[in-house]
Amino acid sequence: MAKVLVFDGIDENALAPLKRAGLEIVSNPQATSEDFASDDEVIGIILMMYPVDGAVMDRFPNLKVIARHGVGYDNVDLQAASERGIAVTNTPGANAGAVAETAITLMLMAGRLFETSHDAITDKKAADYMVGKSGQQVSGKIVGIIGFGHIGQEIAKLLTGFGVHVLAYARHDRDVPNGRMADLDEIFQQADFVVSALPATPSTTGLIDQKAFDKMKPSTVVVNVGRGPVIDEAAMIASLKSGKIAAAGLDVVNQEPISPDNELLSLPNAFVLPHVAAHSKEADFEVAKTAAKNVLAVFEGKPAEDQVND
Repeated sequence: MAKVLVFDGIDENALAPLKRAGLEIVSNPQATSEDFASDDEVIGIILMMYPVDGAVMDRFPNLKVIARHGVGYDNVDLQAASERGIAVTNTPGANAGAVAETAITLMLMAGRLFETSHDAITDKKAADYMVGKSGQQVSGKIVGIIGFGHIGQEIAKLLTGFGVHVLAYARHDRDVPNGRMADLDEIFQQADFVVSALPATPSTTGLIDQKAFDKMKPSTVVVNVGRGPVIDEAAMIASLKSGKIAAAGLDVVNQEPISPDNELLSLPNAFVLPHVAAHSKEADFEVAKTAAKNVLAVFEGKPAEDQVND
């Protein structure tokens, strides 16, 4: 019987179509790619974060599809997959609402320094930092959104009620109902909030670097719900410490899981989450359902709608 390996504790209720098609689901929420033995009956893999390279693929000679549970796919070796005729898919848009809500949360939390205000109740150091500081509202501000795909557009949609003006950056022009398309320099120089929703690619890695921070206003709040490597972390830390920017709200960092001694965790003007933006009950189900749809399409000999490699 053809099998689909499932890593990471993915919602199996959403995988029912695969079972109805006669596929066996082999699931281990705690598994890594190293925990599954070679098996010539495996035709598909569904995973979140674990890395899959050519060596892993070679353990499954009949592997046809690797379905990424989420938007980013930097943990899968696309070239190795293409060389072996394996389709790699993702789930664009399925968790956009959850990520966009998190972006708004980070804008509010970092902009108003709410976490440090909370800590100031019992922590004198935090209380001293907050003297004379009240943070800034989102309402009426200029918001730069870098990466205007499903997530970026959903962020702009949610911001409509705040009366903001959006400056959006993407490879292709899109309609921005509450703003307009802009180049990066405009965003860095004008935005009160700079929000990155970009994936990590060779062209986006380090895109927001020291030169970018130097162009920002001292009141700028930087938010990242895309991928950590898009921002030069050392430059961001230096800019937060020097007051070159006001604050940062981050769901992602360069090295994950974040180390307890990462300096960002000790900065009073940095609010950090452990890469949870994409996860809610609703989003997890929709993403798993989309991943299953992609696996089923390949199993049935059809093109996968969300294939990301050639």
